[in-house]
Amino acid sequence: MAVRRGECIAMVVIETVHAGVLYEAVEPDNRGAPPHIKVSCTPKDNALECTVRVEGCEDPKRILTLRNTVDDLLLALRSALETLDLLK
Repeated sequence: MAVRRGECIAMVVIETVHAGVLYEAVEPDNRGAPPHIKVSCTPKDNALECTVRVEGCEDPKRILTLRNTVDDLLLALRSALETLDLLK
């Protein structure tokens, strides 16, 4: 996690040849985020790279928002992996 000028940033990278499938599974959830939260995922070179950015991290509640958003993303990715029977 990084903090820049009031913005918190976290990156999640999942290495898998199924990056495109995982992207399709989580991308619809990312579209409904509030304006101060930006979640973007990109399938790259056998990996899915997701970045979570939260504005206003001068407020400690926004840091918790970042943590909760990352937790939600990880749960969605785990669910997709389990559905694909890729989690061992």
